[in-house]
Amino acid sequence: MSALKPFSTVTYGKWILSGEHSVLRGQEAIVLPLFSKKLQFNYTPNFDSLSGVSTKRDLQIKTQGCNAEDIESIVRALLSKALTHISQEVPAFYGTIEIFNEIPLGSGLGASSSLCVAFGRWFEFMGLIENSQVYEFSRQLENLFHGESSGVDIAVVLNEKPLIFKRPNQIQIVKNYFKTHLYLTYSGQRGVTKDCVEKVKKIFLTDKIKAETLDLKMLKATEDFKKFYLLQDEFFSDEKRWEAVAHAINKASEVFRDWGLTQGALDQHMEQLKKLGAKACKPTGSGGGGYVLSLWDKEVDFTSPDFEFISIT
Repeated sequence: MSALKPFSTVTYGKWILSGEHSVLRGQEAIVLPLFSKKLQFNYTPNFDSLSGVSTKRDLQIKTQGCNAEDIESIVRALLSKALTHISQEVPAFYGTIEIFNEIPLGSGLGASSSLCVAFGRWFEFMGLIENSQVYEFSRQLENLFHGESSGVDIAVVLNEKPLIFKRPNQIQIVKNYFKTHLYLTYSGQRGVTKDCVEKVKKIFLTDKIKAETLDLKMLKATEDFKKFYLLQDEFFSDEKRWEAVAHAINKASEVFRDWGLTQGALDQHMEQLKKLGAKACKPTGSGGGGYVLSLWDKEVDFTSPDFEFISIT
């Protein structure tokens, strides 16, 4: 076992173009890495400086960056959950876990998946799981956040490439996509993935026809994105392609609205973006808050005192 050896890994954020929530019911989702946001995970075992042997001090957790206090308690919960998934006997951990996080919790940018994949890589390094088990191990950990994790976020964080994802773990690497003016901005409202997932599931209990219609509408948006944004159909001008992408973004946004996942600050933020010149907007992630994806007809060449524009082109 490599628990006495130092370990370090970096995981990156993500953003979802289409397929949120419906991916849980077997539809495809389009998801891309966000390399401008990362999480650094370090584990250092305790050693006596003279003897070079491990010293049994309690495990320390040090966190810096976004939501540092929350991350510390989450790490302890993840470690406890991770150990329940290990069939072999595991000795106690001694040493220090250090995390520097740039991905806000509840933002839709993959804070939970980045943490879970970091744990998966660490447990593989220690020989507690096989490489082939890292995906499912990390997905099971993410259930702590999502209630039910589809695995789409875990897949893109592990692969660090744009993907078309379908449960249980079917992935198609995206090699090319339409370069246009897409940005992410924070709505000012934190989303809770587990609550959003349950809200959508409840619609299936109260109005199944509506729920299935919304899933089909999201599917149509995903198909349009595959055709126009992922360049699966090459016989379109850039102008036609841009218009189709704008239409697909707004279609997906309408689904979020009809799921009841855009109220409050999220709706207000999207309206503010449109007043500033955005041609289409949608939540990215579970909704209820977090970041918004917006499409513009030119590069955003101004700064706003209210929010930061993250370019993803």
